[in-house]
Amino acid sequence: MGYSSKTTKKLLKEIARDYNQYQDKLFANLVRGTPIDTGDAQRGWKNVFEISKLILSGSKNKKVIIKNDVPYIERLDKGSSRQASKGIVKPAFNKTRKP
Repeated sequence: MGYSSKTTKKLLKEIARDYNQYQDKLFANLVRGTPIDTGDAQRGWKNVFEISKLILSGSKNKKVIIKNDVPYIERLDKGSSRQASKGIVKPAFNKTRKP
């Protein structure tokens, strides 16, 4: 899918910038909201793909943009730690959405 007009390209760049800012805030909130024991779970968060690249390319493919490969991250996200009894991902999304 190609974009021809300068206005459309400019708008897409602005949208991409806004999404990158959102992704950066979400990433920071995920890290901050992850319980600390050894620190492995916090260090496990990785920004693997900038969402702006999807927007600017016009791609409709789904991509993982943030991931954590620590084997026990799912248990932590389900509230297994007293430090994050409400989980990690949902609170991070909620915090990121608020102005």
